[in-house]
Amino acid sequence: MATEMQLWLVVLTTRDYPGDTAAIASVFSGRGIQIDSFIGFGSNPQTSGRSQGRIMLTFHAFTERCHALCRVLGSLEAVAEVRCFAEDGIPVDLKTKTTALKHLLAVI
Repeated sequence: MATEMQLWLVVLTTRDYPGDTAAIASVFSGRGIQIDSFIGFGSNPQTSGRSQGRIMLTFHAFTERCHALCRVLGSLEAVAEVRCFAEDGIPVDLKTKTTALKHLLAVI
């Protein structure tokens, strides 16, 4: 059992409907978890002709709390897939690119 909070990265595949982002954000706010970063892209056409979105979030939490949060996110109608990474499991290229994007947005 983790005794310290750590950074988490969650990547969600969504159905890209109005209100989906609000539903996702409410899962965090309802549990008192502050979102550190939130980047989303919508309207990625899939082979079935439906649109899907992709949302990437970072936040700090205890391991058990993160896993519970990911289960709730996965149960949302808005969410098709949840991928959860602990800080030491975030792919290096993704971590590098998201850090660079975060710094870029800070100076705009």
